[in-house]
Amino acid sequence: MNNAEKVIAIALAEEGYLEKSKSAYLKDKKVLDSKVNGAGSENYTKYGRDMNELYPAVMNFPAPWCDCFVDWCFYKAYGIANAKALLAGDFDDLTSSSAQLYKNKNAWHTSNPQPGDQIFFIDSATSRIGHTGLVYKVSGGYVYTIEGNTSNASGVVRNGGCVSKKSYSLSYRYIAGYGRPKYDVDPNAAAAAEAADKARWQQLVMDLQKALNAEFDANLQVNGIADSKLLAATPTLNARIRSTRPKSVKALQAFLTYWGYKCLVDGDFYTATEKMVKSFQRDIVKLANPDGEFTAQKKSWKLLLKL
Repeated sequence: MNNAEKVIAIALAEEGYLEKSKSAYLKDKKVLDSKVNGAGSENYTKYGRDMNELYPAVMNFPAPWCDCFVDWCFYKAYGIANAKALLAGDFDDLTSSSAQLYKNKNAWHTSNPQPGDQIFFIDSATSRIGHTGLVYKVSGGYVYTIEGNTSNASGVVRNGGCVSKKSYSLSYRYIAGYGRPKYDVDPNAAAAAEAADKARWQQLVMDLQKALNAEFDANLQVNGIADSKLLAATPTLNARIRSTRPKSVKALQAFLTYWGYKCLVDGDFYTATEKMVKSFQRDIVKLANPDGEFTAQKKSWKLLLKL
């Protein structure tokens, strides 16, 4: 199947690859297949070589290679025809052109990334799309990527010369968006995952209902259904209460973790929990100045409960 796990595995296996110098390449062209030998700063890579051999008209060699790296990973994972289809129609070594392909196919997203998405970044100098990579994980308010022609330094690094893992806050201002390839989905696995997610959601709601009944005498029916009665019973929670409302705080922490803002589910509203609350407020509630206070008045509970 053409699933995301295939291309992610290939991309991650390339971590640590260094681009080569022209002199090293001219001395021994096989040096391109070594991860670290012949390192230089002149854009000689096996990714550029292979893609140029396939499509010399659009894939230059040597040339800046962040987009070329992503294309190469898809080509290796799925073959030429399937790779082009997943990449919204074609290979291209220009990041802005690749992003436009996704936009043309209505496969462009500006939030809620998924593993297997192609992530695109804004170049701060030009305010245009100028760098790209592949998403391999989304967790705790961060998106984790594997990128070509970058470095392990924080933030977007263009022309960094190596393949490296990176991570960014979901609210990072230089993320332009995500192109989403149309991967194959195993219908049985998808149905099982949907059922498991539904069961997990119902349990989260029931745990919150129980917590509010125990700590606030909310008199809610424990049925796993998020509704207006549950929303009306939600309290204001913040770091000032610390562990004085452990059941309610624990329920909130479990919900945040479900949303991808992972924190310790221990009933203590501490610094790490406050950080995740602020990230949720920034990314989901769209508050310009997150304050770490979880309250119905700021729509935090409403959005958390999908109401």
